[in-house]
Amino acid sequence: MSAPYASEAGKPPAEASKAPAEAPDRPLHNDGTALPAPSPLSPEHEDRAMDRKLTVRCAWDEAAGVFFVHDSPVPGLATEAPTMPALLCKLPGMIRDLLGLDDSAYIDIYVERVQR
Repeated sequence: MSAPYASEAGKPPAEASKAPAEAPDRPLHNDGTALPAPSPLSPEHEDRAMDRKLTVRCAWDEAAGVFFVHDSPVPGLATEAPTMPALLCKLPGMIRDLLGLDDSAYIDIYVERVQR
């Protein structure tokens, strides 16, 4: 069996499975592999982001020809759009407004399509 990378011949299997660092400007482990990328969120925002995971349930209204918010944990969230992508574009801004968050606040929105 050969090592996944030619430069790794003779290394133990645990080390041979790591991909070599591709970007020379990234910090490296002692074995030459890249360190994990840092989180785009600052530590204080990272903790608060864990609390901002929301599931919004959407449905299709055949008569009106629109997707709409059927159920949501956000009080007052009610909107519709002719396509699901259009609805998805509206949700982050509306949720931030209703929750009183900054425009740059991190929120994780999961959309579940349900039958009406």
